[in-house]
Amino acid sequence: MSFPLLFSPHALGPLESANRFVSQAMEGNDGVEGGRPSPRTLERYRKLARGGWGVVVVEAISVTPGSLARVNGLIMSPAGLDHYKKLVDAYKEIFPQGILLFQITHSGRHSGPFSRRTCLYPDGAGDAHLLSTDEVARIRDDFVRAALLSREAGADGIDFKLCHGYFGAEMLRPANIREDRWGGSFENRTRFIRETMAEIRSRLPAGPFVLGSRISMYEAIRGGCGTAAPDEQVEDLREMKDLVLLLREAGMDYVNVSAGIPAITPEVTRPTRPSRNFYLHHLRYSRLVKELLPDRAVIGSAYTIMKEEAAAQGEESLARGYADFIGFGRQSFADPLFPRKLRSGEPVDYCTACSGCTRLMVNQVHDGCVVYDGYYRDMLRNLGKKGA
Repeated sequence: MSFPLLFSPHALGPLESANRFVSQAMEGNDGVEGGRPSPRTLERYRKLARGGWGVVVVEAISVTPGSLARVNGLIMSPAGLDHYKKLVDAYKEIFPQGILLFQITHSGRHSGPFSRRTCLYPDGAGDAHLLSTDEVARIRDDFVRAALLSREAGADGIDFKLCHGYFGAEMLRPANIREDRWGGSFENRTRFIRETMAEIRSRLPAGPFVLGSRISMYEAIRGGCGTAAPDEQVEDLREMKDLVLLLREAGMDYVNVSAGIPAITPEVTRPTRPSRNFYLHHLRYSRLVKELLPDRAVIGSAYTIMKEEAAAQGEESLARGYADFIGFGRQSFADPLFPRKLRSGEPVDYCTACSGCTRLMVNQVHDGCVVYDGYYRDMLRNLGKKGA
């Protein structure tokens, strides 16, 4: 099959993508001192460039060195700027027409034990620092700085991470009942993204630069995104619809639609073999967002679990208007050359949904595909020998 829509160009804000394939942000946990991209990091993105993905989102780059989810996670800082320029250059040298976005984030309550775990509201665990009003304001400044540094590094845009249980998503939840300007009402809970985006837009230099965000439409936790009240569990997307419209008003060029929290409700985020049909929820979410945003780009997620059927499902989703771009996470680990191989008719290494990459991530070692890449397969075996 030729998949004409998947391989057709499409606008992403001020830019045009070569095709509709999106390599979603996947953390390799292979940064070096100061959160700089390592030679291994650069090689991972060179492989994606060779694959010819229309859009590549560089994995969760922290806006602060203080709160990290991965011990070798990437950090955006002035000191590391030249290394991010090298990452952009390495990618663009191979695929200059590819759109390279930096996902900026703060890990919040999902920061690792080696880091500073923070929260916006108490969760009963008692092991996270409750952020003050001023501390939240400083984090806002960190996001602005990271966005401007991303532009200086040569990235084509940023993905503002508001998904998967991290700081940005926690801020939006109905469960965020803090009594200052950052919590309680929907207006207060969306103040962070509104103010941050306004300042980013006002300070960006002239020229094309894509602004977008990945969101979890429904987190599947009590009081989480996609519920109606702090004590509710049942899906209710009224607030999330309002958020999507707010993101457009804030100047977002696209919305990347996801769901769940990988550390808590993982199958909602990335369906597994037994929960394969959960991908239908993602189709529903992206269709809803596209109906709300006919004039913005929408990226759909969870296509990896479809394996050999993923391209056909992606083509159908584009034809039906459920999304404008088709996102792949684990598949980009399994076969970074996926779009190129699909177009040329070469055999594709499809993700088996074995969760080996998740096990590597949980154990805080370099992360990648344990089925098709011997380096990561050996790493998993070594974990087994250690009893991890």
